[in-house]
Amino acid sequence: MQKLVLAGGVAILAVAGTILFKSQTTNTNSQITNPEPQQTVNIPESTRVNQYSIQALRDRKYNGGEIEIVRKVRETGRFVSYEVTYDSDGLKQYALMNVPNGNKPATGWPVVIVNHGHIDPDVYSTENSYINTSAYFANAGFLVVKPDYRGHDKSEGTAEGIRSRVSYAVDVLNLLASLGSIEGADTALVFMYGHSMGGDVTLRVTEVTDKVKAASLWAPAVTDWPEAVLYFTRRNRSERLPTLEAQLEENFRREEYEAVSSFANTGLVKTPMNIQHSTTDESVPFSWGEKLRDKLLGNGVSVNYYAYPGDNHDIARNWATALARDVEFFRKFSE
Repeated sequence: MQKLVLAGGVAILAVAGTILFKSQTTNTNSQITNPEPQQTVNIPESTRVNQYSIQALRDRKYNGGEIEIVRKVRETGRFVSYEVTYDSDGLKQYALMNVPNGNKPATGWPVVIVNHGHIDPDVYSTENSYINTSAYFANAGFLVVKPDYRGHDKSEGTAEGIRSRVSYAVDVLNLLASLGSIEGADTALVFMYGHSMGGDVTLRVTEVTDKVKAASLWAPAVTDWPEAVLYFTRRNRSERLPTLEAQLEENFRREEYEAVSSFANTGLVKTPMNIQHSTTDESVPFSWGEKLRDKLLGNGVSVNYYAYPGDNHDIARNWATALARDVEFFRKFSE
């Protein structure tokens, strides 16, 4: 297994120079012992914080580890792609990373984390899914990391289920905590792109941490929880609905739904947003994006909202225009 090496040279086609990882140190003498036995305290059900709630995600720690290269995937005149791994709560996760060629800024490359939308986990590809979006940002001078999420392609863990979007947000938060291991990444300039389900993942992350400078949500699959998940199951995989409903009953009380909902917790967001959505989106209702825009604005979040008449879920006809708007938006925070 190679350590991650990023390239930067004086010629745009050259790859020279090495960027090393910062060392990680562990204090093995930091154990805390209790000289006296502790009493057991029974916490009433009504006062417990559900482990999948936004508050629980805010309260826990994300232990940044080392991002390691597995192999070089491809090289263009403007960037190099690597398959990399990192740890998320003991699960080995894979990601695609695009590193720009050329002269690195003095503070390092600004970073864009690309949070993909729903793709069947067995069909999803680390190397090829969302390849064009990842390339666009890299061509614009951003170091790009596109995490799989657990259970996708070779990434360990279980995908899908009623808790999936919470688990995927944890994977992204652990990735975010690991970016500091790359000397070539400017961790003060981290941005996020999230499409569809990835928009929900991105929103959750910004409700947990203020480390994301700005974010763009494309066709955000965000509404009241758990409808944000059950809506798509009902439409596309109705045979799985009883399983999800059983998981819902097993893991959540009805009064906890709001605490888990990214839509209900937008008051925690400090990150400026782009929201981009097609008026004729065949997957995520256009009204969801409008309601999210209004809720964020009502909570004092800076939002740029772009609607694309007659386009599809991927904003395919206006894809380059929409991404150019994201690049322009992100660059405002890099100046």
